[in-house]
Amino acid sequence: MQAKPALVTNLLCLSLLAACGIKQASPSTPIRARILSSQDGVYSLRDVNFSTLVNVEHMQGSLGTILGHASASVDADPSEIIAASNPDGLYRKRGQTVHLDYIVKNGTVIPQSFASMEMLGLYYNFERTVMFWQEQLGLDFTSIGLPRLFYNPSLSRSKNGQEEKISEVMNAAYLSGIKDLWFYQTSPREKIPVKMNFGIVAHEFGHYIFDYAFAKFEPAAYETNLLSNSELLSGMNEGIADFFSYMVAGNAKEFAKSLPELEAERSLPVSWTLSTLRSAACEGGHYCRGSILASALYEISQSPGQSAIAVGKNVLANLPYFQHRWESEAMDELVDESLLLTPLLTSEGVDKSLYCKVFLKWFDTKSLQSNLPCNT
Repeated sequence: MQAKPALVTNLLCLSLLAACGIKQASPSTPIRARILSSQDGVYSLRDVNFSTLVNVEHMQGSLGTILGHASASVDADPSEIIAASNPDGLYRKRGQTVHLDYIVKNGTVIPQSFASMEMLGLYYNFERTVMFWQEQLGLDFTSIGLPRLFYNPSLSRSKNGQEEKISEVMNAAYLSGIKDLWFYQTSPREKIPVKMNFGIVAHEFGHYIFDYAFAKFEPAAYETNLLSNSELLSGMNEGIADFFSYMVAGNAKEFAKSLPELEAERSLPVSWTLSTLRSAACEGGHYCRGSILASALYEISQSPGQSAIAVGKNVLANLPYFQHRWESEAMDELVDESLLLTPLLTSEGVDKSLYCKVFLKWFDTKSLQSNLPCNT
């Protein structure tokens, strides 16, 4: 049996004790449900309204459908699959319709299992994230499209002619090229399940936004012949997704809500700069360098006259320029974050002196600073 995080177990028990109603296949819309949800960074059991969920029994809405029982093969080369945008090369099983276990009390959907509460929480956080990008940044997802949501996908490989399942817990992932969002099986170590963590769902969707704005969903846009450049771009992708997560969720410490050990590595701002990165108590590889970019953007957003949305709009608008410079410079020569920092600080209407001051603080190496159009 899958163990459940203690907080969710206690809240779910209270929910079950309070529930007494009749199961309905299709509660009236807009659907209202009792889930673990965050408000101003505080998680508690709340009754929330869904704007786009249509069929609660099968978790289907106008923004998408949650799919379960998907299985992916690790025998295939993931980079080749993503480059070919070929889901059939990755999935052994493409996923199936899920079934929610719930009752309805006074018009409110009450989940009757841990998995049901997770799926409701996942869709609700996905809906909040998408609607934020629509309403605050004006993105039109009817033309852009949306990623698919996978609940508890499993990884498997062939061994001695048999299919062997590989466990994946405590993680979520966005598959560029294929454009799928995976939310793996919950671990007892998660204080707040990753699927119910607003900031983590917003972070993964941030990768989708990066994939759209930087690459137009074309895997070739990420290409480079240098491993160090590939690591740099991965870190920048993570850092931008971290900042987008903060912008959407409004809380710079969301990751630690699920995994407290990530408090020092992923909460903004971090304690290291580019010059002290190697001596920092951070074991996340390219994530650690990405956190420097996220911290710089966060600091700008906290400055007088600035906001997270204003900074986010600047980043979004300049990701295509970043890609253009990446394509022209990064294939065979070493590059750094200045490929993005320069268009950010030279954009029309931005406070160049503020951007320079913050970027010089966080990216404090002579080699990078010499590439910025700032007076050093």
